[in-house]
Amino acid sequence: MAPSLKVMDVSHRPPKLVTVSFRTFPMPRYLLPALLALSLPAQAAQIAISHRGASAYAPEHTFNAYDLAIEQDTDMIECDLILTKDEVPVCIHDETIDRTSDGSGRVDSFTLAELRQFDFGSWFNEANPTLAKPEYAGARIVPFEEQLDCYLRVNPKMRFHVETKDSAGGRAEQVMVDLLTRKGLIATGDLASGNVQSSTIVLQSFNAASLERMRGLAPSIPTGFLFSVPDQTTLPWLLTGSGPDYIDFYIPNSALLLLYPLAVSAFHANGHDVQTWTVNDSAQMNLMLALGVDGIFTNNTDLLRAAIDARGNGTTPEQRGNPASFEHGCPGIAGRVTSNLGPGDVWEATGTRGVQLKPVSGSSSGGGSGSGGSGSGSGGSSGGDSEGSFGGGLPPLLLAGLALAAAWRSRQRG
Repeated sequence: MAPSLKVMDVSHRPPKLVTVSFRTFPMPRYLLPALLALSLPAQAAQIAISHRGASAYAPEHTFNAYDLAIEQDTDMIECDLILTKDEVPVCIHDETIDRTSDGSGRVDSFTLAELRQFDFGSWFNEANPTLAKPEYAGARIVPFEEQLDCYLRVNPKMRFHVETKDSAGGRAEQVMVDLLTRKGLIATGDLASGNVQSSTIVLQSFNAASLERMRGLAPSIPTGFLFSVPDQTTLPWLLTGSGPDYIDFYIPNSALLLLYPLAVSAFHANGHDVQTWTVNDSAQMNLMLALGVDGIFTNNTDLLRAAIDARGNGTTPEQRGNPASFEHGCPGIAGRVTSNLGPGDVWEATGTRGVQLKPVSGSSSGGGSGSGGSGSGSGGSSGGDSEGSFGGGLPPLLLAGLALAAAWRSRQRG
């Protein structure tokens, strides 16, 4: 009979006493975080962040992937930004278009008009034949302004996790601030109470200097620091749970949190949210959620939504605001941006999570207002396997033995 112990699971609402059974495995690196995970609460509601959209099931950074993320009831959409030759911020991860298009060359060597000629979807069909869809072929690059306008019209409560991939000598930050200022998206959310959990826009970067520049340009935009291997500068931040005042929250990768699980409570003790990346396996999702992280980046939004909902510590469908149905492909918005001056919508803050379309005389917004509803998304997957929340009908607590075994098998497969 496997040994067992009784623990108080305070990550549930309300806390409850549970019995945990486990077997002994030769994998000590997972033992400490698994045991710590039995008692670490999250600082706030835990959120799902769709990494490049629902990119496990659709070509990354396309309207297809973003649409699917909304369908799978995400909390936030992540966007990597790079400037084109004519300084239009576009959503693309790599510095070149080689991997995700039928073209070749650096993003910043093309104008937006030139980038629109390339196919950013067919590569996904070729790489993932079981997930291929005819509508993915011919997908076009998405300017950041079109992403904002499309999904704020679909859901005015949608939030965007933005990473500047190449600061272009500091120019990228200024261009982004100019764009957000023009669109009324600089100061949103609950500013009085701190807006990491409510701001429509948050900024992330591996480059602390980029975050410092952004803090000087736009103090109201929350900033998060991405890191994986700590160095002489960042190791003290990890161990003490705090760093420079221009960093609001911290985003270590999940492997680092397995090595330093106490970092979560250290950051929380200093008032910082903790998010982690990129977790696509249900077992590890549950482990990270049980460690108390406040958000997880994932390519598999459906799996993470199920894991968070099973724990009962996420946002409500009303807080997320994703509609049950909407028109896909962003008609009327896709393709309309021609420069870093738009054209595009103008928005205004509501004082809480969410914004509203601001009527502007003579604007090019095309009229109308945001059409997002307060119903939940369907939460269904449009591809991939049917794995749901870890453990099926087992208690939502990450049972230590199963977590250890699942995490070990996952790492072995990787």
